[in-house]
Amino acid sequence: MIKTRYTKGRIRLKEGEYLRKNGTFEYRWTEKRVRKSVYARSLEELRDKEEAVLNGTAIVSDNFKTSTNPIEQLCETAKTGANATVSTYFEIWKKVKSGIRQSSFDTYLRHYNRYIEPNIGSIALKDLSYSKVVMFYKDLIENRGLGISMVSSINVVLTMILNVAVKDGVLKTNPCTGAIKELNRKYSGTVKEVRALTGTEQAAFEEYLSRPGTYHYLFPLFTVMLYTGIRVGELCALRWEDVSFENNVIYINHTLVYDGRKGSEMALNPPKTKTSERCIPMSSKVREALLEEKKHQESCGIHCKDSVGGYKDFVFLDSNGDLYHLKKLNHKLDRISIAIDKEIKSKGSVNGLTGFPHVHNHMLRHTFATRMREVGADIKATADIMGHHEVGITLNTYTDASEKFKMKEISLLESSGKNLAV
Repeated sequence: MIKTRYTKGRIRLKEGEYLRKNGTFEYRWTEKRVRKSVYARSLEELRDKEEAVLNGTAIVSDNFKTSTNPIEQLCETAKTGANATVSTYFEIWKKVKSGIRQSSFDTYLRHYNRYIEPNIGSIALKDLSYSKVVMFYKDLIENRGLGISMVSSINVVLTMILNVAVKDGVLKTNPCTGAIKELNRKYSGTVKEVRALTGTEQAAFEEYLSRPGTYHYLFPLFTVMLYTGIRVGELCALRWEDVSFENNVIYINHTLVYDGRKGSEMALNPPKTKTSERCIPMSSKVREALLEEKKHQESCGIHCKDSVGGYKDFVFLDSNGDLYHLKKLNHKLDRISIAIDKEIKSKGSVNGLTGFPHVHNHMLRHTFATRMREVGADIKATADIMGHHEVGITLNTYTDASEKFKMKEISLLESSGKNLAV
């Protein structure tokens, strides 16, 4: 008599389904006298794969056909040597990867499925050369309209996959090495750099939001962004328990991850890096903004509807009690930018402005860093507030020098010259 098998939750397993010792699931079947298997983290995922196998729509590499042991599977694939394809090693990389956050892995997976697999997934590693990688990237830029920064992200994924093949001895060197450097010579000038708002633009932005009107309710939120340099994911993950009015500090310990796509779920992850978990001093302007937000929610009866990772009581909510996320806030900024631009143009000019730029979330972080630099704030303190582990990132990436600021700085040399001994 065949023993009936169950999951830990007492769900009955079908024939060929197995619960493995590490908590994952396996489905086994035999095809042409060869035993094959597929694996999954959940029973639901396993049954989706099982259905695909039974319908004949599953893609099961021959390199994974001889064993149900994952280690033996990898050995079988390594034996194929350079005959293995990019897709083969993508599957291996997924099994051996470590230290990658789930949100980052999801991004890598999208890059692979959208760009790498359809174009070069079937190419054997022995046929993949440096020149082919460069031509692949050039095609993405010139014919698919991708920017060099996006192609650089795709290169990160392909490099990680092929690094495994190098370590396995299947490839002598990684053909991705130097590819982006080569492309940067030609396409670096096409990169759109994020700039900060000028002082006049920032004043116009704040003045517009401070007035009663359609977007006034967002004034506290964007004030916090402008005067703390907080990342948008960190802002959206803020809970009231992270805000200490007694000590005048904001504790950053999570970031909200959500791509805005239908069916995707929000998640709270640890901050971007170890130095990103930090304490931000609360200026009087930020304190007032947070108190205004609290008062607004209480007077309008707005309560947090969402629970993310078991956490509730988030600081910034829309009128329905839903959390904000990157795409939602970028959409709001897009509408605000259009409204300010329209208002300025209707008046001809406002304080020397004849128009207003398209603002997005990351510009506000750049603006904070630039204002701090302009007022002479200590660069190490600014880097700590922004969660950078190196001051070079703050200086080189996040600060713009306005013409007015550069004139002020160079005038210091002229002033010092007057005191030189003759």
